[in-house]
Amino acid sequence: MSHAQPTRRHLRLFLGGQSVSLLGDGLGLLAIPLLVLEVSRNPVVSALSAASLTLGHLCVGLPAGVLVDRLDPWRVLMAMDAARTLLFAALFAASATGTATVGLILVIAVTAGACHVLFDTALVVVVKDLFAAPGLLRANSTIELARQASLLVGPGVTAGLAALGGLRTALLVDALTFGVSLLSLAAVRRRVPGPRRPAAWPRWRDMTRDVREGLRYLLSVRTLVILTVVQMVVNLCLAVEKLIYFYGRDTLGLSASAVSVVAASAGAGGIAGALSAAPLARRTGQMRVIVAAVVACGTAVAAMSLATTLGTLMLATSASAWAVVTASVVNRTQRQQIVPRALLGRVTSTGRLLYLAVDPLGVLVTGGATAALGGDPRPVFLTAGVVVAATALAGWRAGLRDHPS
Repeated sequence: MSHAQPTRRHLRLFLGGQSVSLLGDGLGLLAIPLLVLEVSRNPVVSALSAASLTLGHLCVGLPAGVLVDRLDPWRVLMAMDAARTLLFAALFAASATGTATVGLILVIAVTAGACHVLFDTALVVVVKDLFAAPGLLRANSTIELARQASLLVGPGVTAGLAALGGLRTALLVDALTFGVSLLSLAAVRRRVPGPRRPAAWPRWRDMTRDVREGLRYLLSVRTLVILTVVQMVVNLCLAVEKLIYFYGRDTLGLSASAVSVVAASAGAGGIAGALSAAPLARRTGQMRVIVAAVVACGTAVAAMSLATTLGTLMLATSASAWAVVTASVVNRTQRQQIVPRALLGRVTSTGRLLYLAVDPLGVLVTGGATAALGGDPRPVFLTAGVVVAATALAGWRAGLRDHPS
């Protein structure tokens, strides 16, 4: 059966629903760790609750791409929104009745993290289906803008509710945001042309074959290989930014509230990056923007090593976040344009796992190097920044400059 093309109103409804869903992600970012602290003061448990998204990636990162490519990605989106609505509603009910245990909270948090991974992978494919090439970059920028805003607003709203004794309310609002997203998806899905693919749940042998197929494709396209290597090196080096709180408190002697302001400046920079990505790419070309933004990111990280005041550290942190988000938005668009639709889920999930794999190593390297330098992180920031900028320039010379933008 054929279906009418989605109108601009339906496209706006889709983006609006995703903005609300992302607000839910921002609320959960702080609500779950705070809820854990109400029932346990164990630092390991607290860290696990804060790392629920990373744990979700480890659980379903690879099969997520296979499932999205084999199943109808719209069904995956709606199923994950429905699941998260139920999960956070259950967590609200357990908290309200005093039955929320550490084990229950962690199980729900990691399950919700896994749902987020599946949802985010399917979203890449659906955005490619909905938006033609001229609007693809704008759509990715809009979604990224909502994501960055949620990271800035969500924890603030949750912290305010917690201060007023309404932490449970944040959980309920979280559930409602995913319900709103589900309704918007259902409304837009009816306007999408093409047949509905029946669910074809893959066997284990099929899944391993599909993962290998996605990896082979990624390795067969020179541009994707270079971009993946560049992003892995960048992620490895940007682990140094996890030392920003240590740098601010221990090296610069800033107060806890001042360090919080530094973190907020990263959110502001991310919002600016989401707003500027599309205009910059239209004027100068997508690949040039990716490389220039990564060079700018490396320069900003190196500049952190020279920061001596709150203002200079805020400026460098904001500039780094702007550059990272700008490069990420355009890089995501490039991948959507290059990769065939049938392989997009697998290539996306495989790439993300590669980026994530180097992050713990980066934390160990940068933390260990700082300790070896007697607790002075400034040389580590400088080295990381130089490596990031040099890697982007090497990628440009290795073949990114030859890719049509």
